[in-house]
Amino acid sequence: MKDDWRFQQLPSPEGTEDRPDGFISFAILAFVIIAPLIYFGPQFGAVETWFVDICRAIESWMVPIRELVLGWEQILQQDPC
Repeated sequence: MKDDWRFQQLPSPEGTEDRPDGFISFAILAFVIIAPLIYFGPQFGAVETWFVDICRAIESWMVPIRELVLGWEQILQQDPC
């Protein structure tokens, strides 16, 4: 019966009761969100610039159509007299 110590569980380490239950999950989630932002930061800036350029291009294409639609609306609202 000398080998019984191999099959008995040890008590939990001291200080584990102080942590909330979801601490490890929260730490992993924070790492998964923050780490790519730090690592890929400059590339995200380039993607953001690219996205803004596309939005501005679409807006410049829509200006003549908007002016046509709103221009006709303003002409029709004017009093002919």
